[in-house]
Amino acid sequence: MQPRSRLVLAALAFSIAGCAAFHPQPLKPEDELGALRRHDLAGFVVERARPGERAAPSDFPFDPSDGLDERELVAVALTLNPGLRAKRLETGEAQAALITAGLWPNPDLGVSWRTGVGGASGSNVAIDLLVELLKPWERRARKEVAVARIEEAKAGLIAEEWRLVADVRSQLLATLVAEHSLRLLEEEGRLREHVLRLAQRRVELGEGTKLDVSVAELDFAQVRQDARRAQAELGTARRNLNLQLGLPPELPVRLVEFEKPFTVTLFAELSDDELEQRLLAGRFELRAKESAYQKAEQELRLAVYQQFPGLKLGPSFERELGGDKSLGLGVALELPAFDRKQGEIAEKASQRDRLRAEYAALLHRLKAAAYEARAQLQAARLEVEFHEKETLPLATRSQALFEAAFRARELSVLDWLTAQQRTLRARRDYLESLGRYRQAVIHLEAATGMPLTQAPGSSEKRGS
Repeated sequence: MQPRSRLVLAALAFSIAGCAAFHPQPLKPEDELGALRRHDLAGFVVERARPGERAAPSDFPFDPSDGLDERELVAVALTLNPGLRAKRLETGEAQAALITAGLWPNPDLGVSWRTGVGGASGSNVAIDLLVELLKPWERRARKEVAVARIEEAKAGLIAEEWRLVADVRSQLLATLVAEHSLRLLEEEGRLREHVLRLAQRRVELGEGTKLDVSVAELDFAQVRQDARRAQAELGTARRNLNLQLGLPPELPVRLVEFEKPFTVTLFAELSDDELEQRLLAGRFELRAKESAYQKAEQELRLAVYQQFPGLKLGPSFERELGGDKSLGLGVALELPAFDRKQGEIAEKASQRDRLRAEYAALLHRLKAAAYEARAQLQAARLEVEFHEKETLPLATRSQALFEAAFRARELSVLDWLTAQQRTLRARRDYLESLGRYRQAVIHLEAATGMPLTQAPGSSEKRGS
């Protein structure tokens, strides 16, 4: 084999060594649907218990047989939610960019062949193998761009995880409110049925009228209708909760809080300084935007570095017409006569300014949302306290008085039902106020990115 052929074969072998192979993975909707159907809690292992943190099975024992609390529901969602799984793959794309940034440019293999002219015999062959010499600061800038992109993807992922946590907590709250509303209506239904029987007995004894029975029947039917509507709302809330968890819609999930009284914890008010400190420390959207700004900063630096001429260096072999051979050093220098990266530098500078303005706009929007969430929490607390100090005591006292008057036959069935409706409305309003306060807590924690469990000042539990 001629040396020239050997050189060509060696170059080809070197160029294909280490190449990746393509493995097709066709997307089959039926298979994906079947995989979603198989999601359940049997054999479930927690992979993530908190946003931004991986969890070992020994760190978070999971037993769904005794029901799931809020913490366990969050762990299920962070592990199984399909949207979050897709979001996590973005970090893999960013990490691949870091691999690319750390690679040296591929060498250029140049081959030229010239025949003699003007009576000269033979041919001239020249082979150059040139490698672009990266400027030290340029390679470092490329890596810093890739690192900033990774940090942006990670911060964006954690921000998405916190949004999912807030959605799971909100949907759990909606499910609990629906469950307790249904229990309240079922309790009222039993009471209205008892009133109906009393009205029928009064008619039999000649002490009541058919109008009383008709009113009691209508009221009993209305409560049953409200209970059926509440049952449907509970089913919708459960399916929406399963959606956030990444579980099939009709998969039954036992909830621990269904077996406990519905309670909330009233927290002390946050000051302006503490609210803003929590905002800056806890909102990963800001960190993602900071990383995007750092990436733009490094991209601008890289564009400035790339305006200087590049240099390629490597061995050069030549066989002359007379058969003489020579080996030396080949050099290629880029001449920036026309393109000096003016457009790219201007583009990257404008991009950096835009991202800085976007960061300020995002901070302004998040700050306004945090202050509004704090105001809503304060209003919800005042509402809970008003019900506890005013509405509930009055409703309880009135119910006792009306019940005594009704048993003493001093009150008609219609008046008795009117009093019961007022009491039911007061209990519903209190339950809804507890739900609004708990939702306001979730909104404030989501707005600041930090829980209120360590809030300064005292905290006390309230519940229905």
